[in-house]
Amino acid sequence: MIVDDRLETVLRTHVASKTAAKTQLRQLVDLLGTVPLSAWNARHATALQRVDSLAAMLSDEECAAVLRVVPHRSAVLVYHFAQGGLRTASAAVSSARLSSEDWLALIPRLPTTARGFVRHRSDLGEPVRELLSRLGVDDFLLPEPARPEATPAAPFAPFALPEPVAPSPESVTVPFEEPAPQPATEVAPAILPTGFHSDAEDGIGAIVRRIEAFRRKRKERDDAATSDKPGQPAPDGIAPRLPFAEEDAPARPAPLSIDLRIDANGTVTSAGIDPPGMLVGTHPFCANTVAPVHCDSDMERAFRHRQPIRAGRLHIEGAPPVTGHWQADGTPLFAPDGGRFTGYLLRLRRPLTLGVAPAVAPTAPASNEADRLRQLLHELRTPINAIQGFAEMIQSQALGSTPHQYRAMAASIASDAAQILAGFEEVERLVKLESHALTLEPGEADASAIVARMVEQLLPVLNTRNVRLAVTISPTPLPVAMAAEELERSVWRVLSVIAASVAPGERLTIALDGESNAARLTIALPASLYRLDDTALFAPDVSASTGSFTAPAMLGNGFALRLARAEFEATTGALVREGERLLITLPLSAPSANAAAVKA
Repeated sequence: MIVDDRLETVLRTHVASKTAAKTQLRQLVDLLGTVPLSAWNARHATALQRVDSLAAMLSDEECAAVLRVVPHRSAVLVYHFAQGGLRTASAAVSSARLSSEDWLALIPRLPTTARGFVRHRSDLGEPVRELLSRLGVDDFLLPEPARPEATPAAPFAPFALPEPVAPSPESVTVPFEEPAPQPATEVAPAILPTGFHSDAEDGIGAIVRRIEAFRRKRKERDDAATSDKPGQPAPDGIAPRLPFAEEDAPARPAPLSIDLRIDANGTVTSAGIDPPGMLVGTHPFCANTVAPVHCDSDMERAFRHRQPIRAGRLHIEGAPPVTGHWQADGTPLFAPDGGRFTGYLLRLRRPLTLGVAPAVAPTAPASNEADRLRQLLHELRTPINAIQGFAEMIQSQALGSTPHQYRAMAASIASDAAQILAGFEEVERLVKLESHALTLEPGEADASAIVARMVEQLLPVLNTRNVRLAVTISPTPLPVAMAAEELERSVWRVLSVIAASVAPGERLTIALDGESNAARLTIALPASLYRLDDTALFAPDVSASTGSFTAPAMLGNGFALRLARAEFEATTGALVREGERLLITLPLSAPSANAAAVKA
């Protein structure tokens, strides 16, 4: 795919219901989830704003339901959805497919609640788990205790209940004796007859044992924390204790995005940061680099013209949480009663760096351009082939009886489509020859016979235009190292350009002779061509066709000469301009190779 416009197509779609909002949210997450961080641009920032508007139309559970079924590989989406509701943040974390490097860079920037969701993933590497432990996010589930070894049950022994005895008056009052306290780690067995097994005993006993194991673990954590400095993690990775009151509180994490409301004068009136006074009252649309808050010239120009801001650069000098470089995206606001400009809604984002992209070996620019052009031609052929096929079906009345007027139009469309496809083939042939992706088939041909036959085919056309032609061709054969079909095609391109450009009554000369190791074909240029410089002579021009002789290529005479030059150069020949004539040089076949061929 050369032009990927899927994102623009989704953004152009209007959302009018919750069902449509869910569908579009899923499409945007699917498209943005495959974009690497280094490729994010203004289009993706616009799509992220649409994601926010769609999430606002849905409830927390509805948004989470969409995220659960769309796996993605974008750390930007994880960070963005982590700022929302609990269910949305949990779904974004669980559906992410990130590498360990991305998790290590992302986890410190996530809210505390979202970090807790990360610990439930089962695919985290050991470095990620260690980072979560250092940040105080640990597995708070009770550890599984060691199960006691199974003992064989005693054989069933029948027992008899004692005979009921009526109480005597003296035995009504019985003194109460308090049982001795049992250790906390022991559980009194249920009073059951010998030989019976109790499921409740195992369940309650297992819970008590797990509680006691948790208490021992907590005591070990407290003992380890008291032996180290307050606020530092224990050696076994257990979360540290809270610092003492006299110690400094930990620094607040710097925000990665801030929403600003700006009035018509360019002054920040509200900021989505605590405290907002760090930015309220500043003037972000100032291009003076001396100012503590200044932007680039493009962002300042967009503010003056009341235009949307995409990927603007902003630098702030102030409190530590907001100091540094920011990327700004904003939308101008206008009053509904008359369209008066009222200010901007601006979102500032910190540039994130998640992981390092692997080094890619540089490729040749010319080769890349050639590949892209060939792919573009391949994609253009598909609709043109379809148009040609439908036109031929209408012309042949394969779909039913068709009026003659429509059949004539269909025949014209099919002819134009065939001409366009032929032009595409020539463009692709030129691209392959110039990028050395195509080599011509080797062979041998008699240049004298082929050139003489080509000139005879042109004589009827030139005679009708009263063109005086002087031809000098070597009477002896001139075998050249080029296949006969390729030589005939290339020479015809040059001669057709000459015939299409010659004026009535003009004089032309064509000469073919041989030297020691090459054949030389010299053709005089018509007046309409030798007045052009070399750049214009070989430049494509669709309007180059004049007179009754059609243009030799879809892109005109210059393109045909350029293609012929590439074909001659592919066989170690040449096509150059020498003043008012074209000189074609072709290598002669080696005598030793000819002799070997005759012996064979």
